[in-house]
Amino acid sequence: MYKFFKRLLDIVLSLIFLILLLPVMIIVAVICKIITGKAIYKQNRDGLNKKSFTIYKFSSIKPNRKYSKTLNFIRSFGLDEIPQFINVIKGDMSLIGPRPFITGEPLPTMPSKEFYTIKPGMISLATAYGRRKMSHEKRLKYDMAYIKNMSFKLDIYIVFKSIIVLFKQNIHGDGDGQIK
Repeated sequence: MYKFFKRLLDIVLSLIFLILLLPVMIIVAVICKIITGKAIYKQNRDGLNKKSFTIYKFSSIKPNRKYSKTLNFIRSFGLDEIPQFINVIKGDMSLIGPRPFITGEPLPTMPSKEFYTIKPGMISLATAYGRRKMSHEKRLKYDMAYIKNMSFKLDIYIVFKSIIVLFKQNIHGDGDGQIK
């Protein structure tokens, strides 16, 4: 029952966010195009049942793998991930779920088959506990905990906790992402 409600919520909220964020999307797309030469970055990721899909992001890394201060700001606040709302509407992703791995990327620890039984998400339980600042193994631990305990209540918790971590890391310069 929750999976149906979750999908409906994914579509409705993604459409609302795309409409509300349209001005931001235009500005970020123009900035990325000027600095990197392209607005959108596409990459194959592993999704539900390990089926590969193309994820969309704003191109926030220069071709020489360097960041400018502007691109760093875009990445640190997750603005480069706004195009993933399109992935959610298409059904490749959910708003909340384990972050998808790059297709074919060698991983330190392979996720269990259970990892691929739900759609990957734009944000995850691991996001709520530190975003990009944790080990692969710890991330898998959080992802598996989410898969086993997926619920509306947990999804709401993840959204609010992720917002707090995002601002704590970027405004206060905490960096570790842990709420003390």
